[in-house]
Amino acid sequence: DSLIKNKDWDAEDSYLLAKIAMAEAEGEDVEGKAFVILVVLNRVWYKDEFEDTIHDVIYEKNQFSPISDGRFDRVEPNEECYEALEMVMLGWDKSNGALYFESEKSADNWHSRHLDYLFTHGGHRFYK
Repeated sequence: DSLIKNKDWDAEDSYLLAKIAMAEAEGEDVEGKAFVILVVLNRVWYKDEFEDTIHDVIYEKNQFSPISDGRFDRVEPNEECYEALEMVMLGWDKSNGALYFESEKSADNWHSRHLDYLFTHGGHRFYK
């Protein structure tokens, strides 16, 4: 892969990544939280159709439900969120380039009809 995975983000971006992990994956294990972080970063690193910064990817309209329903504003990251962030910063990446995830009960939904299924971890299915 010729694209450089830039991990030189600032404290504010680190906080936003930990916070989206908490908002989306509070009940998941550390790896589950890391996968949420990696979906955000994969969008920043690889895809032209997404925004170019961590902040803008997280706040892009209709992308992450905790933004639209207000949960993102109410949560604070726990220790596991920062453990997940540190894993990612140290190079852990089993995301297979995942760009989307969902936790719908039905396996027949927009994601499954329009995207390539990659794997399931905890309560989330990941796609690209």
